[in-house]
Amino acid sequence: MTLDRDQPAAPLAIQLPIGLEQPVSPDVVRALILAGLAARRDGRLEADSGDLIAALASLPEEPSAPPASRPTPSAGRGGRVAASVTPYRDGPYLLRGEFALRDQGGAPIETHRATVALCRCGRSKIRPFCDGTHKAIGFQAASGAEASTPDA
Repeated sequence: MTLDRDQPAAPLAIQLPIGLEQPVSPDVVRALILAGLAARRDGRLEADSGDLIAALASLPEEPSAPPASRPTPSAGRGGRVAASVTPYRDGPYLLRGEFALRDQGGAPIETHRATVALCRCGRSKIRPFCDGTHKAIGFQAASGAEASTPDA
């Protein structure tokens, strides 16, 4: 089999567990490969979220190609686009959608991505972003809200 360099490359896609294909950018494929290699180096068969976060952080700031399809964040109150925050069990907060990240003085913090992982363990060397340190220190936290106790 030979490759015809004049023909455009086939779009990249990953097979989701529910049987659908999701188009992805070459950078996503690269990050998945890097995460898998990191897991193998550590003697594990499967990559975890920390491996993927570290792989994403190693990618260049500018994507090599736009994604074939990007989910549209849901509209919030007043028709504004809403961001979503997902706390990952024993890991970071993932911030997705249209958002502006600022420090306490109001200065913008550049992200260059539509999804960022924010440190939840407090030990990242690149705060406010996650660097995977939570795995090394054994950080533990639930994915959902903690149970509230009634006031006594």
